Amino acid sequence: MDAHKLLLWSCLAIGVLFQACVKDTQDIPPGFAGDPVFGMSALIDSQYLELKAGEDLWTMVPVVTSEDSLVVYKAVLSQNGCLDQCSPSWQFSFYQAGVQDANPQTLFNETIHPGTKQLTQSDEELDSFAVTLSTHPGLFMSGYSYWQDINQQTSTFLNQFETVVGYQENINVCFQSLAYTGCQYRQCVIFDPATLVPCLSSIEAKLENPRYVSLSVRAEGTPPFQIEWYNESTSPSIVVPIRDTVAEVFAAVTVTDARGNRSELIQSVRVSNGVVDACYFPIELNSTPVPHNTDIKANRVGIVYQDEHGDLWRSDGGVQSDQAGLIIDSVTSYGYAPDQKSAYLVEARVHATLYNVTTGESRFFTTSRLSLALSHP
Repeated sequence: MDAHKLLLWSCLAIGVLFQACVKDTQDIPPGFAGDPVFGMSALIDSQYLELKAGEDLWTMVPVVTSEDSLVVYKAVLSQNGCLDQCSPSWQFSFYQAGVQDANPQTLFNETIHPGTKQLTQSDEELDSFAVTLSTHPGLFMSGYSYWQDINQQTSTFLNQFETVVGYQENINVCFQSLAYTGCQYRQCVIFDPATLVPCLSSIEAKLENPRYVSLSVRAEGTPPFQIEWYNESTSPSIVVPIRDTVAEVFAAVTVTDARGNRSELIQSVRVSNGVVDACYFPIELNSTPVPHNTDIKANRVGIVYQDEHGDLWRSDGGVQSDQAGLIIDSVTSYGYAPDQKSAYLVEARVHATLYNVTTGESRFFTTSRLSLALSHP
């Protein structure tokens, strides 16, 4: 073979090899249906799942929509190219606050890039709680009384204390009073507003005989209660010796209810010539859920899974752990989608809890491989 023919055959071989390695953008099948590059392998509550576009009629379809002034980049993994109410199907949605007249490529790059994306939040996560604590106004005329917010180290000399507490935050507030009679009282309320029902306590004192006083705790909240007195007794009642006809006992008790709410009470009990005076200041606490103003979707990712029975499982159906999220490892240009929009191969990983919309049941979802088809206008 002469040199000219050898060179010609070499060029043809290189050309064939080049064509085999470079994907013709016009040959991308509709919805990337026949390309096993797109798909995922995952665990749902330890059950293995592997889906690939082009196998068992699965397809991966990129969709761009708008929702509540947000641009939404979606990757829909379903069968037969189904996009709406598909059973089964997976939908991964990337939300971005839309900017008027923004360049589509720029807006896409601001949203789809390597790094961690938080999941869209549920209404539960974004709830805050308006908490009001109050006692009788007349108590503030009986001596030196005030509320103290231990979390913020602030005090107020009003009979009512109000604050707003975010979801998954506790409140730690104390009411303290020193009456003109010398009666001393301090009750600290440690409370999770999401439980709505606080744990409060009071002490009743009764003179059993000239030498002993019985102290009994009255608890409000969610039973059963754990009780711990200052003398380490866990009984609802204890007996305290009295040595003099005029005496004062500082009784301290901590009560914890079944929801983890707690009351820490210190109360003076005075005995004078057979008369028992136990300080008592009625406290009322109300916790009211209120909506939060933070956008629950902007710059976040939502996951919706519709199983073979038609049940919907959503990542925004309940509270996510601190470790939850979607991690984008790489973004690669992939020619054009069937509608001639720019297409991208997005390699990512997910850790999320999915909640059943109907039953509230949860399932843990984690991927070892997630390859999405995304596009922009």
